[in-house]
Formats: sequence, C-alpha cells, structure tokens
Amino acid sequence: MRYPVNLLMKSMLKFTTRLFSVATFFMMSASLSGCGLFSDADEKFLFGDTRKPDALEYEYRALANELHSTKPCYLIHPQSLSRGGFGPVGNQVSLLRSRCFAAVAESSGDERLCDKVRSASTLFSSGANLNAESCRRTARLNHDRRIKSVVSYRLDVPQIVSLSGYDEEEIDAYLVSEGRFSSLEVAMRYRRDQSSTYWNEVKMTLLHTEEFFDRIVHMPGFGTSDDQRKMNALGWNPRQQRLWTPPDERTHSAPEIRLPAQSEG
Repeated sequence: MRYPVNLLMKSMLKFTTRLFSVATFFMMSASLSGCGLFSDADEKFLFGDTRKPDALEYEYRALANELHSTKPCYLIHPQSLSRGGFGPVGNQVSLLRSRCFAAVAESSGDERLCDKVRSASTLFSSGANLNAESCRRTARLNHDRRIKSVVSYRLDVPQIVSLSGYDEEEIDAYLVSEGRFSSLEVAMRYRRDQSSTYWNEVKMTLLHTEEFFDRIVHMPGFGTSDDQRKMNALGWNPRQQRLWTPPDERTHSAPEIRLPAQSEG
C-alpha cells in the first residue's frame, strides 16, 4: 500500500506547487498592471460595497458643472461608482460624487473644492488618478486663464426643471418676464417648434436664478441627511453668463455679458 500513498502525496505536492505558481503569477500580474488591490487610491471597494449610479446622478453632475456649484453633487450617492471599462490604469473607476466635485473645481478654478475629491479602486480596477492633487493642478491652471478649459456634459434641461417643480406655463412666463421672448405665444411657439433654442434659453437663464438654486435641495436625491444639511448651508453665487440677443430678435448679433441680479443683504 506504500506505492499508492507515495503517488498520492506526489500528486498533492504537484497540485500545490502549480496552485502556488498560478497564485504568484496572478499577484505579480495584478501588481504590474495597476490592479485596484495594489493601488494607492483613497477608497478601496474590494467586496462589492458600491452601487451603480442612477442615470439621474449623471444629470446632477452635469447640473453642478453648469452652475459652478457643488450643491447638486450632494444629491449623488457617496458610493456611486462609475466604471470606465477598459480605460487606462488609474482611470478605470471613480466615485461619481468626486467626479462632480472635481468638475466644479476645474470649471470654476476653485481648487479648495478639491479637498472633497477622493480616488477609488476595486479589486481589479484602479481609479487612483482622480485625486485631490490632480484636481488642484487643473483647477489652478483654469484659475489663471481668462478663457477656462472645461468639460461640457449633456444636461437634460426639461427633466431638471420638471424635477425642481416648474411647469411649462411657469417657465414661459419667466422667459417673457426676462425679455427672452416677446410674448407667451412666441415662447410657446419656440418650445413647440424650436425646442433646442427654447431649452437653451432656460439653461442660460432660469437655471442660474436664486429661486432655482433654492429648489435644488428638494429634487430627488441619493445622499444622506447630512448631505441635505451641507446643501442647505451653500449660498447662491451665480456665474457670469454670455447671453445672445433674444431668439425672436436675433439676426447675427454678438452675445452680451450678463450677470444675474444678486440678492440684497
């Protein structure tokens, strides 16, 4: 019976050796490829303790980028992880809220906002390149430029204003009161027949008002009660806008620079 026992022991030793070799190869490959397990990301999510972002959360990032305000960022779940598929090592995953903070910091040139940016990684993917320091570098560059280099995100304006509680008649009346359309009839006609022009007017005017800013906190969110408090603490600081001549008066006029009226007190 000794021969079968020796044969069994040899087989087990051979299997263990192969298993160790495979494991060693995997660990070395993962380390060399920048696997998330070995990255220096701020946050490591190794056991699936993240969530896939809701489509609405991407809209909130676009809104924050448009307003140059982090207020919509707090509507994003703190563990919503955006995956870049087969992107370069270091850019494969990111926390969407951090992406939101970084977008505002970079577009506004305010590097103080980068303190809120956290890099992330999973077991097999690294997002270490999106971190506070890289955010500060870009924000610092934009702060010193007259014309800032910014990323533009597609924003579903009709959805956003609807979620904030506006109806079409209310929007028409606002645009007329601001001189963007000459009458309610003209506003309705543009909304029906030239919707892209109409909603661009909404994006450039209504979204930058203090009233809309105040309504953001009441929009459907994925954050926490603490996030709500942080949103409430943020003040309205409208960005400068470049508005063209109202659509129904437009020929080939150059845009005018316009800053929404500041609140008193």
